[in-house]
Amino acid sequence: MVNTYLLDVIIVMQPFERREFLQWIKEATVENNSVASAASRLFETILQAEPDFSLDVLSKDNIYKAVFGHELQVQGKLEKLMAEVNKQLRTFLLIKMYTSEENEIVHQIHWAKWLRERGLPERARHSLNKLNSIRTADQLESLGKYQINLLIAEEEHMWESTCNRVKGDLHLPKLIEDLDLYFLNYRADRINRYLLQQKGAQLPDLDLSLSHFASLTEKSLQLEVNLKISQILFSDSPDGAKTLELMAFIAENEQKLSTESIDHAFAFLRNSCTLLINAGHLEFVPIQHQIHLDNLKRGYFFVNGEISPNAYVNLVQIGTRANEIVWAKEFTEIYRNKLIGGDSDLFFYKLNMAQCCFSEGNFEKASDFIPESPSNSHYHHIARRLELKIYYELDSDLLLFKIDSFRKFIERTASKIISDSIKEMHLNFLKILHQLAQSPPKDKTRSARLIKRIEEKKFIAERSWLLEKARELG
Repeated sequence: MVNTYLLDVIIVMQPFERREFLQWIKEATVENNSVASAASRLFETILQAEPDFSLDVLSKDNIYKAVFGHELQVQGKLEKLMAEVNKQLRTFLLIKMYTSEENEIVHQIHWAKWLRERGLPERARHSLNKLNSIRTADQLESLGKYQINLLIAEEEHMWESTCNRVKGDLHLPKLIEDLDLYFLNYRADRINRYLLQQKGAQLPDLDLSLSHFASLTEKSLQLEVNLKISQILFSDSPDGAKTLELMAFIAENEQKLSTESIDHAFAFLRNSCTLLINAGHLEFVPIQHQIHLDNLKRGYFFVNGEISPNAYVNLVQIGTRANEIVWAKEFTEIYRNKLIGGDSDLFFYKLNMAQCCFSEGNFEKASDFIPESPSNSHYHHIARRLELKIYYELDSDLLLFKIDSFRKFIERTASKIISDSIKEMHLNFLKILHQLAQSPPKDKTRSARLIKRIEEKKFIAERSWLLEKARELG
């Protein structure tokens, strides 16, 4: 039973969803269907292992006995039943997803289509009129808005084509306009994603001209925001002022944009700043921190009052680099129990505290906070780099050994899970750190040479700290 597809799906379901499915599958047993009855018993048995889904409870022998009694095990019988439950569960979850309130407009569009196809054009027309009243009402800007408008326009065109073939424009001009608005919004968003990924993964240039988009920005605030993001990402000369201007523009239009659109736009800005900082534009550190403070105040990082572990760590990383150490420590304490998925082993709390202690010069205490982490985790790289910086500051004899160990890890295994640019960032960091560790103090020539090497590197982790240490040599 362990590591099965069915169990993986059950584990990620909410408890109330499991109860609803149990009731749903029990109703199928009313017809006294033996397969349905066995499926219900199987699901109830699995639920007995909540919340940890213990391996002892979920052993094959225990489950077979609970479902089929004491009869001799038949090869493949339990597996066949599990496949049936998985099929039923998938149907149940897809129905719930489709019938959710957030899909209400889609339901109405599909209902209008059903009425039209079944020969009830006036009923279909009435449904379309209701949809158009929703469409003409003020809607928050989002990609979803333009997708819905396109679906409504398409159904309007199909109704006109079916019921009013010989006169009028068949609603085609409006359909074409809505198609353009959705397509260009979607295209601009995907272009922005590619440009952001390109900066991090050194991807080739594509022909991504945006010149023909401008004429529609008056009709789509969403498109205007996307184009402003594109201008920032296309630029070869990073401009902090433009980033702050876009942040202000989004804030000014906050009431017109959907939460999803705002989150999306700020995610682009934050990721763009991160890539620029990694590339050596350290002037974006305070800008990134300013964006974080703004987004934190407006609640953009939260889902049901909780914050993602990635945001929890990243805000402290940038906050300490912006020399806002007191703020970073307060933030770490305030949100330590508000992480999505929890932090039962205090991994993220310890990582943040280690960063804060290091930034205030308390290296021994920082070392005590360094947590263990899986080697395939992004946080493993953060923890190991911090550990190496602590060893350097403490002038530890273990430093060179630790550098060599992390270098071998990056060269042999990390290349399978990180991009070439991230790999280059780590290797350049390790190379410079090794040279720093072997440099004599008060050597101005050596100091100048190391500073030049650091500044010439396009990709290097911990750039500002390495520059600080290189300057100290002189």
